[in-house]
Amino acid sequence: MQYKFTVLDLGDDIDVKRLMREKSSHIEYIRWEEPFKFRYSEGMVYVYSFGAVVGINIPSKQFNSLLSELDEYVIGDVKHTSIETLEIFQGKDKDIEIHEDKIYLPKIDDGIIYITSFVLAQSVSLNRIEQKTNILIDEIEKFLSTKGKIAKGRKSLSLAMKILKTRHEILSDIMILDKPDLAWENELYDQLYQKLSRYYELSRRYKNVTTKLDHAFEVASVLLEIHSESKANFLEWMIILLFVVEIAMTLIEKIF
Repeated sequence: MQYKFTVLDLGDDIDVKRLMREKSSHIEYIRWEEPFKFRYSEGMVYVYSFGAVVGINIPSKQFNSLLSELDEYVIGDVKHTSIETLEIFQGKDKDIEIHEDKIYLPKIDDGIIYITSFVLAQSVSLNRIEQKTNILIDEIEKFLSTKGKIAKGRKSLSLAMKILKTRHEILSDIMILDKPDLAWENELYDQLYQKLSRYYELSRRYKNVTTKLDHAFEVASVLLEIHSESKANFLEWMIILLFVVEIAMTLIEKIF
């Protein structure tokens, strides 16, 4: 038994509710981290609200056609990442083995497919956030290196908001710290989740991104504070100037 997974991140969010209405006659409630599943071509598709699409046993040409169909359901900008693949095989050994994008398992069932799809979706969506974080860092560095200009509060606030939004994505949208409920209920599923998480270095990549975001937010906060102090100083000088003008006018009136 063999399954091939093809995965890609389409963008920040996918309108799964609309997709369900148009692709399925049966509408059911699914939680944010759960995929909408439907048959396509020769296999199955798992679509996650946080932007990831996983094709299972779908040929490359059909998968590309699928992505074109799903682009219209993306909320915001469509940003295709590079396509990643993974194959799972049912082996004779009881242990789980992973090497060269291949997994050998003692058995393959719906739970195995669910866990594998979820980790792959987390990984490609984390890749999008890594790219977004690097762009933010570059933006801050360019902002700081601009000569002859005083840091503007509006720009600093915009940067801070982008950083907070990215932190929200990594914690809430792709649930990078959450383990699927199935993994708590079954030892084999839990082992698979742990091994896949290590294989794709989810924890290390998460810590790297959050460290960069923390540093970026600290810089943006300092810029906001500097702008706030500059504005306060400007107002103080304006008040002093008004007092000086008032005193000068009073003296002029008395003299003349």
